[in-house]
Amino acid sequence: MSTDLDNFTGLSVVLTGINQELLAPSVDPIGLPTTFLAFIGPRLGQNVLSALLAQYATLLADQSTPQQIGNAILMQNGQPATTQTALAARAIMKLWLLGVWYQPYAQGTFTAGEQTVVSSEAYTESWAWKMAQAHPMGYSEFFFGYWNEVPPSLEDFTGVTASAQTGASS
Repeated sequence: MSTDLDNFTGLSVVLTGINQELLAPSVDPIGLPTTFLAFIGPRLGQNVLSALLAQYATLLADQSTPQQIGNAILMQNGQPATTQTALAARAIMKLWLLGVWYQPYAQGTFTAGEQTVVSSEAYTESWAWKMAQAHPMGYSEFFFGYWNEVPPSLEDFTGVTASAQTGASS
């Protein structure tokens, strides 16, 4: 039986397209999935969070593809869905990419549009930096002079294999 954390992690993989072992490694000293799930619970409301995680779990049990799961959660009649679960899913995507929580709707004492940096780790480990092959100002795990070398491929950072599609690639 899947836990909320398992479903949250699986949903996050679908929403971001980032490999599960990179998004939530088995050995994880930072623990962003746990931090994020605890952070968003009161901000989404337990009913909406439970509904979103249950929707993901049901679609997964029905052997839906990641694309089908994403479409079912985010889209309605070919247009972006405006349900609270869809708004919550989009906020979760931004959370992983930016390390910032954008409150999607009013919930308790949390007002719609409110922005909160979850933690310094969430910000420095956010995926936007990795995808840009960059680092936040004042923080880097790279050695002095790293900018003088060709960076690793984007696939090394995200686990997503480069394709022959037009547009940005690694």
